[in-house]
Amino acid sequence: MASQITVGGTDVAGLWSTYIIRQAVPGLKAKLFFPDYCEPALVPRGAGGFVARWLVPTMRIGSTTALTEGSSGSAANMITITSVEGTVADYGEWFNIGDLSKETEITEALDIYRDQVEYAGSGAINRRLYTAAVSSTNFLHAGDTATAGVTLVAGNILTAQDFPVIAGFFHNANAEGFNRLGGDYMLAIHPNQEVQLVTDVTNTRLSWSEVNKHVPMGFEDLVNNHRFVGRLGGVTALRTTLVGTVTEDVAAYRAVALARYGVGWFGIAEKGPKMPRIIMKSPGPTSTNDPLDTNHTLGWKARMAERLLDANRALVVYSVV
Repeated sequence: MASQITVGGTDVAGLWSTYIIRQAVPGLKAKLFFPDYCEPALVPRGAGGFVARWLVPTMRIGSTTALTEGSSGSAANMITITSVEGTVADYGEWFNIGDLSKETEITEALDIYRDQVEYAGSGAINRRLYTAAVSSTNFLHAGDTATAGVTLVAGNILTAQDFPVIAGFFHNANAEGFNRLGGDYMLAIHPNQEVQLVTDVTNTRLSWSEVNKHVPMGFEDLVNNHRFVGRLGGVTALRTTLVGTVTEDVAAYRAVALARYGVGWFGIAEKGPKMPRIIMKSPGPTSTNDPLDTNHTLGWKARMAERLLDANRALVVYSVV
């Protein structure tokens, strides 16, 4: 018998219970933007094919030598077309929801599950596109003034001077930028690379803070930072934790710069599945695989293929962790 009532007291503990706040805390999500910078295509449904072939023509400048009078000259090697093929495949995951759980959980539970499942599928799509992009054989070590450097060493962090080098690589390949970036090339970097980039201060070479503080829009970016890290020399940097780390002589971030048509991807009857298909299954009245109607399932599925189309339109950028 209680002589004093206190919250959750032993003798009256049953009067209180835990109240679940129905509005779930938003989950932490990486920035998923790779589908916006990969070229979509589709294979028609019922066309008898599940392998797509991209055709990448090689362009050339014509001969500047005058023809001999009365002669058409000899045939020239003018046509080169590279074929890149991708085989579509299904990707997905699912989990069980017990029938008793489904009938007794709060009504918001399925919305929380769905958000988690949708992000898992979207993240997988983005990860596959990033993996295709970093398969390019062209690379830049931060701090170098030319691609295909020999050794990445301590101190080679991403700095402002790398941006014109990246742009120069694409300019030399006559690669096009993205309309959504005002014609810029896209550079995906890790948030830690951004920290190294924007905190690098020097007056002896290009420095992010020195370059941007004298430009009104650039200064506004420094104050009101968002997903777009900023732009310099025809390159726009975006941040995402999908950028991974590898051993490149030393531990390094593996960022990637893309021009248009660097990476292609396709689905069946859809131009690249930017979002996964979310599938909820419940046992039916004639279901034999679940005789007692005890399990529901929820999962995601994506049907796609992705390929690096042109190594001259994708540049891997390594910088020291």
